[in-house]
Amino acid sequence: MARTYNSLNKRAMHAPQVLNEPIYYAKPASFPRGIRVDLGSCVLLFISGTASVDNKGNTVHPEDFLAQAKRTFKNLTALLQSEKATWHDVVKTTCYLKDMRNYEIFNKVRNQFYKQQGLNPFPASSCIEAHLCRSDLLVEIEALAILRVQKKNGKNLCT
Repeated sequence: MARTYNSLNKRAMHAPQVLNEPIYYAKPASFPRGIRVDLGSCVLLFISGTASVDNKGNTVHPEDFLAQAKRTFKNLTALLQSEKATWHDVVKTTCYLKDMRNYEIFNKVRNQFYKQQGLNPFPASSCIEAHLCRSDLLVEIEALAILRVQKKNGKNLCT
């Protein structure tokens, strides 16, 4: 007997106040900022690689690693907020650095940012040296967040 599968309820995430959709870049890229997947009692947020870009798709702070890292966290925060999520919902990040020699600076910025958010524990993470899609980008981060939809009778539905 063949199994029947239903498609997942999913939609693209947007945070146009801080960054636009890659499809509208001068050289369009075919991916959304993130995908929200509703699983009944839980929501998964898959946030695409996000970097230091503005709402017009321009690189912000070229050649300034520290400023790019901070702007990247700002952009990710806006994407989370667009789905009523916070950094407390993030369970995993994958961080891409153009040059691993910047790892010590990145780690300090990330630790400071996570502490400011009151995270304990910090999200699981991987950090990889990679050639990024633009030569002036120095850091890119993708994230996975899990949300509980609602509570009924005081019990969490996503367990």
